[in-house]
Amino acid sequence: MKLIKFITIAFFFLSTVGFSQNEPSLPTWTADVSHSNLGFKVRHKAISYTVGDFRDFDLTIQTSNGESFENATIKMIIQTSSINTANESRDKHLCGPDFFDATTYPQIVYSSKKVSRKDDNTYEVLGELSMHGVAKELTLSMIHNGTAKTRRGNELAGLYFSTTFNRLDFNVGEEMPTSVVADEIELNAEIEIIKQQ
Repeated sequence: MKLIKFITIAFFFLSTVGFSQNEPSLPTWTADVSHSNLGFKVRHKAISYTVGDFRDFDLTIQTSNGESFENATIKMIIQTSSINTANESRDKHLCGPDFFDATTYPQIVYSSKKVSRKDDNTYEVLGELSMHGVAKELTLSMIHNGTAKTRRGNELAGLYFSTTFNRLDFNVGEEMPTSVVADEIELNAEIEIIKQQ
């Protein structure tokens, strides 16, 4: 009787291990940063825009719905000190305590909670943005511009992200008057992602 019980437990254990090992992992995509731009712009003195981008970031997307990005999991990690506005003095000021305080808060992180398909190539991404020690929900519009193949045969997709958020919600540049730098920041990111084999 004990032998039968032992064999039954052993069979169940081996079956479980075998199932977990054979269970397929979700397709994972990562950003090709050399063909991507994580851009933003903000109105300056209400007459023009200052534009810039972040040069150092990682983006990982896991998909579970065939060729669609619906219900995907998206995570982006941005190195705050990589901000670039084509002006070294301004970039240092932005990285300092008056704005992003990159030494204390070295990363900006966005993690999706839900990705919903709106039409053939447009998605709504609900997620959380953590920046400057503050975490708040933020919704992005994501457009899938299409897919292609790299020279090595890897699958490649183009995504465009956009949204607008208030910098004061994240306590960024609280002492800077909105008459000088607007409180609304426009995000516009062109990202190429590569499907990992």
